Amino acid sequence: MEIQSSPLVTILVTPRDRYSGTVKNLECLYRYTKIEYFELVLVDLGYPAAMRKEIEAFLSDKKNARIVSPGKLIPMASLRKLRDSVTSKYTVLIDNDSHVTEGWLEPLLKAAEETDAAVVSPIVLEKSGVDEGAELRNHLFSTELRVVEVGGNPYLIEYKTYRRALPEELPQGLSDTEAFELHGVLFRTEDLKSLEIPEMTIREHLDMGMQLKNKGRRMLVEPKSILLFDNLGTRSEFADLEFFNRRWNGKITKSSSDLFEKRWGYRFYSEDAMYYWAIRRRLFLLLRWMHLPVSVANKIDRLFGAIRRRIAPVWDPLSNPEAQSTSFYKKLGNKFPQQCSHDIVHN
Repeated sequence: MEIQSSPLVTILVTPRDRYSGTVKNLECLYRYTKIEYFELVLVDLGYPAAMRKEIEAFLSDKKNARIVSPGKLIPMASLRKLRDSVTSKYTVLIDNDSHVTEGWLEPLLKAAEETDAAVVSPIVLEKSGVDEGAELRNHLFSTELRVVEVGGNPYLIEYKTYRRALPEELPQGLSDTEAFELHGVLFRTEDLKSLEIPEMTIREHLDMGMQLKNKGRRMLVEPKSILLFDNLGTRSEFADLEFFNRRWNGKITKSSSDLFEKRWGYRFYSEDAMYYWAIRRRLFLLLRWMHLPVSVANKIDRLFGAIRRRIAPVWDPLSNPEAQSTSFYKKLGNKFPQQCSHDIVHN
């Protein structure tokens, strides 16, 4: 691809579950990305002073990098504040616990240029961590929205294709998708700027995907681009708990669900499970901070989850909800859902 006189891409790096691990993320970005292609914006959402110094030291000789400090916000709120300042043709959103691999960016740009897609996502492979299994396996290929009825009420399901498959089992051609995740994703900047950015910490990626579908814009997965998601295998710092509690606390998780329902008129079948996930994820962070090995932390986490579910069971009336579900968009006759509200903050 021809090198441009000004960067084609602005890469925004934000914390996902924790602060730690950011320097490794940056090391991979600079090792595997041609510097002529991108400008880097490191989004400081409250990094502790010591971590901030490490980041500043790494970026001190990087002339295409800058640090912005919008405050102690959740990632979506920071994106809402920063996106209008982006002037490049493309914007990449990437979490600080995601690591790019060699040749990751060029296939995304090529696919976007040739198809005019609004979004092109890489394959996200998961490193062994919270979920045990193969050293690398699929975390996210493509996503399909599905709907299942319970008691006459429709509930959405986020169905991830090829979930937990080995890398060699994944399709190799460009694939369409109905949604994406923010571990790492390339946007056409004009499409990103056209979206409402809701104050959500869950379902935000699905909300954005539904908006793009309603605009008739295309979203793709490019398997030639690979991103590795460090699923908490790396030891956490105590300061990470402060950020995790800000992003995933029960109040904001519940308000995110309520806001999605207000905006689109649907709830998710697995809604209660998300609240359990946040509690268990917090426990896993704490156990890893205590230097417990991943295998031990997983066993304690699973035991805690089993006990809690017995005390307070999750609403799950169907034995196999995915098997009983149908394509959301086919159910609508290949039309788009009517957006019920354009509020971006839950009152």
